[in-house]
Amino acid sequence: DSKRPDALDPDRVISMIPLRPYHIVADIRCGSGHFSIPLAKYVSQGKLYAVDTTKEATESCRQHLAKVHLENAEVIYSKAKKLPIDKNSLDGAFLAFALHTIEDKASLLAEAARLLQPGGWVAIIEWYKLSTEDGPALENRVSEEEVRDLCKLAGLRFVSQRDLNGKSYLSL
Repeated sequence: DSKRPDALDPDRVISMIPLRPYHIVADIRCGSGHFSIPLAKYVSQGKLYAVDTTKEATESCRQHLAKVHLENAEVIYSKAKKLPIDKNSLDGAFLAFALHTIEDKASLLAEAARLLQPGGWVAIIEWYKLSTEDGPALENRVSEEEVRDLCKLAGLRFVSQRDLNGKSYLSL
């Protein structure tokens, strides 16, 4: 179903980010875990924190991870602005379709930056700010320029942008 963000192939997306098997990463706003499971499998010698603000999402993610017996993943339910993860402890933060769902985009990215070790990376997937049949309302979408500006505000270095499927893009 091309109407849903999960039409994206997680393995293809993972191949585009600077992920290593020993990395400690967070899937921020993980939802039911569409990317969490492939990320946790990839960081086999590392760790994955799957974080979301809804109990339904974290429960669903927890169940999906349990089915595939991944021991290196920890699911965290947190509504707090500060995530319960140690400062400077992450190699990477992954935010798939998270920014368009929240008001305070800048503080979410600042929080991601706080958790990163020096040299860490943030991968952001968002819908293009184009009117399409599927996806969120146009006014909620975040343009590539906005993502760049928000990253700069958070003290993150913008590296690259790639088209994923004509409807969404990856920013690093």
